[in-house]
Amino acid sequence: MAVSEKESTTITWAKQLATNTYSGFLGRLLKNEFINRNKKPLVIYLLLFILISFAGHIYIRNYQEKYTNAFMNAGLQAAENMGEKIGTPLLEFDILTLNVAVGELQKKNNPVFTAILDHDGKIIAHSDPDVIGDTYSVPADAKILKTTDDISINRSKYKGTAIISFTKEIFFSKVRIGKIVFGDDAQKLDQTIEKYNTLLACLWGATILGFIGALFLTNQYLRKKRKRQLEEFEKADKVGPYMLTKKIAQGGMAELYLAEYIREDGFRRTVAIKKILPHLSQNQDFVDMFIREARLAAMLQHPNIVQIFDLIKMHNSSFMAMEYIDGKNLAEIMAHEKKGLPVDLSIFLIQKISSGLYYSHTKKSADTKEPLNIVHRDISPQNMLISFKGEVKISDFGISKARSEPSFTQAGVIKGKLSYLSPEQALGKETGHQSDLYALGIIFYEILSGKRLYRFNNELEALSALPKTKVTPIIEVRSDIPEGVNDIVMKCLEKDTTVRYQSGKEIYSDLGKLRKQLSISYDETNLVEFMAQRFK
Repeated sequence: MAVSEKESTTITWAKQLATNTYSGFLGRLLKNEFINRNKKPLVIYLLLFILISFAGHIYIRNYQEKYTNAFMNAGLQAAENMGEKIGTPLLEFDILTLNVAVGELQKKNNPVFTAILDHDGKIIAHSDPDVIGDTYSVPADAKILKTTDDISINRSKYKGTAIISFTKEIFFSKVRIGKIVFGDDAQKLDQTIEKYNTLLACLWGATILGFIGALFLTNQYLRKKRKRQLEEFEKADKVGPYMLTKKIAQGGMAELYLAEYIREDGFRRTVAIKKILPHLSQNQDFVDMFIREARLAAMLQHPNIVQIFDLIKMHNSSFMAMEYIDGKNLAEIMAHEKKGLPVDLSIFLIQKISSGLYYSHTKKSADTKEPLNIVHRDISPQNMLISFKGEVKISDFGISKARSEPSFTQAGVIKGKLSYLSPEQALGKETGHQSDLYALGIIFYEILSGKRLYRFNNELEALSALPKTKVTPIIEVRSDIPEGVNDIVMKCLEKDTTVRYQSGKEIYSDLGKLRKQLSISYDETNLVEFMAQRFK
């Protein structure tokens, strides 16, 4: 493999890894069935949760702050009042009056202690007489909470008790003559704050439980409602104007019903009704892809493309009314045959498919007249339908890409079946019409050889092997293949897009010339006979 190809493969793998990692958590969260089903109530409940929680938080914090301020202001006021009382007695060293002032404060405010100090910090009056005469020192663990012009508020411990102390400087004629210090029990404040914090935690807990409970109950209600709707649908025999007759198939993403369209004037048409599987109907990506397929395919009206008639929304589900193809897909035919198909049949099938591809690739917008540049991106035997009437149809435009449509694919993300990828897809390059033609070449090769051309176990293996794997010429695999057929098959499978066929029209034209050259007259009548012999 060339260095540039290795780098491209590594980059593509890295993009795959990055995309998968991103979608691993956030993607799953946003696309979670529960979230999708409860999107509206989830938003409403979340807004209510935020509103109630923050309103309650602000309300409780406001009361907590009010209580704290009231506690502090009461201490400040007590300090101011006492300061006014003891100025002169402190100056005159009137111990009796100072002791009376200490007693009054103890009786009124019930602090842990009250002390009056002289200008040297010596205790001259105290609620505990044993410490009178000692020198007062600020506790080492004191933490300043607030200060004013002449009062400081600290938090510390006094004899093992947490206190909020208020210290007021006493001045006389602008000369400091002493201090008042008293400590209120901090437990009162702490218990109240803790009570408010507990209340706040209870509020948050209650709102969270309320949010979860409301969401759970709503989810249960919506699930039951959805289940009833699905049960009603299963019992119902009508979707819009279409009468359901029976379920005919089910895949990994959708199920298919046979239905009859009956108009008032007696016009009847048998159609197929395609419906997203119930467990995927809440996944917006699948719904968007489903609607997108209907919108794109409805623009394509060609004999070799399955026609879409209608898109119906009912019971919160989307239904696609489409042309009913009574027959088999090419994969089923190949599995039945267990060997390569006849050359004339193979040429007939590929010519029809190439015609349908050329039409879809060159389809123009009805409004702008600009090419839609539709790329199918999932050309495979499973999506090639063969009817008992001799029709050949391309189906399933679910992951197709068009310039006029939003892309649901991130750059570097592989779309389509691994065994039908083109080399440019494996290298992470822009996917164009020629990727569909390469996949068509693989189908051509496989229906002639009777076996798979590529088999990959995982994306990394496909990304690594595709660009460098050399394809054995089909003529070496099956000796009765005409050289002209070999040339067309191998040109479809050219890894270099400049050498590969440029359009489905070129393939159609070359096959037409080859039919004349080989005198092949195989047509719809022969296909009808082939299908009848094997499946009826």
